[in-house]
Amino acid sequence: MTWQRARRRSRSSPRLDEITRITGSMIARIHDSEVRLALATAETDALRSKLAEARDTARRDVLTGLPNRRAFEEAYAARDAKAGPYCLAVCDIDRFKRVNDIHGHSVGDRVLTAIGQAMAAECAPHLVVRHGGEEFAVLLAGLSLSDAAALLDSVRAVVAAKRFRNRETDTPLGTITFSAGVTAIHAAEPAEAAFLRADRLLYAAKEHGRDQICAG
Repeated sequence: MTWQRARRRSRSSPRLDEITRITGSMIARIHDSEVRLALATAETDALRSKLAEARDTARRDVLTGLPNRRAFEEAYAARDAKAGPYCLAVCDIDRFKRVNDIHGHSVGDRVLTAIGQAMAAECAPHLVVRHGGEEFAVLLAGLSLSDAAALLDSVRAVVAAKRFRNRETDTPLGTITFSAGVTAIHAAEPAEAAFLRADRLLYAAKEHGRDQICAG
């Protein structure tokens, strides 16, 4: 009996070795697949992160760090009717060309950035974008026209109270203000129509002496 059991073990050994080899090979392939999957997942995550960063960069003004006109257009198109009413404000820094002419464009850029950031902080959580040049646009959700105008007027007062200086020469820049036109956005109204109306109100504010809000 002992001799027969030894023979059976001898005959089964090659078969067991083959099974062990196959199993080991399968485990190695599974491990290799898991490694490749982990690398592919990491690469995909990195690409998604870069894509999100690129999208954000495309929607952000390089100078001020604020969202740009493209971000405004997308937010306007995607606005939720249930979060309404909506208002649009177009703001422009008063006599900004004089700041650039007297103190230089680098100082003008810092003033532009400081005012833009102040507007964004005071208007939060509403969207403030640099629309171009020294012009900003504000998309206000959930506010009536009178409330939107009151908010912009409080921001106007905050900016007018700031005392800007040329940090290279310590020269005061004087009071710097902005004017704004604020309008209620009609249902299904194109951005161009609302912007044109707000822009006309802005110029009315300029014509009436600047440093003021004109709503309509």
